[in-house]
Formats: sequence, structure tokens, C-alpha cells
Amino acid sequence: MSKSENAKSLEERAAAVPTELHERFAQWIYEQTGVRPDTKSVQLACIFRMEFQASDDNQKALAAKKAAAEAKRKKQAAEKKARLEAQLAKLQAELAKETATDSPAVETAAPEKPARRTRKAATPTPAEPAKAAQAPAKARTPRARTRKTAAPAKATESK
Repeated sequence: MSKSENAKSLEERAAAVPTELHERFAQWIYEQTGVRPDTKSVQLACIFRMEFQASDDNQKALAAKKAAAEAKRKKQAAEKKARLEAQLAKLQAELAKETATDSPAVETAAPEKPARRTRKAATPTPAEPAKAAQAPAKARTPRARTRKTAAPAKATESK
């Protein structure tokens, strides 16, 4: 559809009389907001909203708005990075100053690794037979059955 056909179509649609729906919509707007809109304005807004959203002018405006938001986000991220780098440099300088004034000749030793724990033997060692004999045996709880076996069929007597 060419622009001239589209314009003619829009002009014809704008010249139409507002429908009952447009009148109800105008009344609803008044009840919700207290503002009494012109019924013809409500009709035009309803008819042309989709065409406006799809128009080249609106798409350009949306793209510009999106680009501006992206630029703002990048600028804020760069400012935040600079602020954090400055804060880090300040803290590193303070740390260097503190370590230089505290004890310049003291070397820090590497922290010792804790000794590995060995696993306890399952059976008592010969050095511990008395402990094993004195320790009460753990009571074992019976395991719940997960599958029942079929009961034997009863023989029925017939007389």
C-alpha cells in the first residue's frame, strides 16, 4: 500500500462517525479520571494508535530513546568503575603505609597446614581392646520391608 492510499484510508476512517464503543470508552475515561474527553478524539486515538506505533517517525524516536538509555547506562558503568578503582587505590595506599610503618623487617611465614586426619580403623587395634570391650554395642534398628510377599491362597472347602 502506498503512502497516498494509506493517507486516503486514514482520512476516510477519520471522517467516520464515532461508534457506541467510542462513546462508552469516553464515558469510562470520564468516570475513571474526572476528565471529559471529546468523543471524536477518543475515536481517533482508538483508530490510529496502531498506525502511529508502526510509523517511521515513532520507530525513529523509539530507537533514539533506546540509544540514549544505552549511552546513559554505559556512562554510569564507567563512572562506577572509576569510582571503585579510585577507592581501591586509596585502600592499597593505606595498606602499604600501614605495613611499612608497623614492622618493615618482619617476614611473614607461610601458615602451617593442619595435619591430615587419618581414618580410624574399622577393627580395634591391639592397643585398644579394652575400649572396644567397654563400649556398648549400637542397637540396630530393623529395616522396613519395602516389598510384601503374596499371602498363601487359602483353600476353600465346599460341602
